Amino acid sequence: MYRRDQKLVMGEGRQRDLVAHARALQQRVDGINQDFNCLKEELKNTERRLGACLTFRSVVRYDAYRDLSGMQSTSVALLDAQLSGVIISAIQSRDHARIYVKEVRHGESLEKLSPEEIQVLKEAMGLRTGKDSREVVGGGV
Repeated sequence: MYRRDQKLVMGEGRQRDLVAHARALQQRVDGINQDFNCLKEELKNTERRLGACLTFRSVVRYDAYRDLSGMQSTSVALLDAQLSGVIISAIQSRDHARIYVKEVRHGESLEKLSPEEIQVLKEAMGLRTGKDSREVVGGGV
């Protein structure tokens, strides 16, 4: 009876006993647990890195001056998962071009924002830009 049960558990053609078989199975389980723990740690590291990646973005094109048409000026908001990042505005006129970079922390600008920059920040954060939307603070944290 013992031999038949052993063959049922271990299969045909095996020469080791149940204790050796159990030891081999335990080693495989231990190896799987180690692999699982390594994967959990890698996942934590990946999640940490992804939190700092650019997650939210928006682009608004507009005419900054009356002397130039065709929506040549642009504001871009680039934010991470904590809604921190930058707003980059390129203001074009016939005579010059200016670029402004403004820092954003947790959805609030550290500097005064133009109406277009407020719009691009709201859009990047997924907020509506109508009159009833939540206000974005544009001038100091």
